[in-house]
Amino acid sequence: MAIIYLVRHGKTDFIGKKLCGNLPGIHLNEEGREQAQKAADYLSKFPIKAIYSSPMERACETAAPLAKKLNLEVITKEFLREINFGDFQGKGEEIMSDPICKQFLATPSMVRFPNGESTYETQQRVGTGLDNQCRDFTPDDQLVFTAHCEVLRLAVSYALNLQLDDFQKLTIDPASISKLEWSDQKKKLLLLNYVPK
Repeated sequence: MAIIYLVRHGKTDFIGKKLCGNLPGIHLNEEGREQAQKAADYLSKFPIKAIYSSPMERACETAAPLAKKLNLEVITKEFLREINFGDFQGKGEEIMSDPICKQFLATPSMVRFPNGESTYETQQRVGTGLDNQCRDFTPDDQLVFTAHCEVLRLAVSYALNLQLDDFQKLTIDPASISKLEWSDQKKKLLLLNYVPK
């Protein structure tokens, strides 16, 4: 078991405009870099043992200030990648009228993105990844995982045994921090969507 902090990456120029998913080359903007520093200032008060991140640039850039403060390495993990949106990746408002997009907003458990993942597969990927990672630590160890909105919503809903169709009711803002106790036997939410000021 471990205490884990789930950190969403900071703002980019594409949040709310484009479904970035796993597109490379998406970086934090100036506000996002400031958010990452505030998250680092907050998290550096705790005895963090390890920092893990999605391989995507915006997630690694969010983890970097904390790693620098604590003199730790940012370890990238594939299980922290965003949902593979397949053919929808990189698209904007034009997909809002697509039946698959409408179904994703209404009943996400029924959705598999064309040439991508289903929400169930994504949840199993991130939930199992966190399970496996936390087994290497003691209950007092504290870990940071930096990733993406949908993946972190799915991780929290996995921990709380929420219905998959309810995962989008969770709010995970840019650069927000959620804190959980995490083990195979017990998962407990301690903090949700805290944005350091």
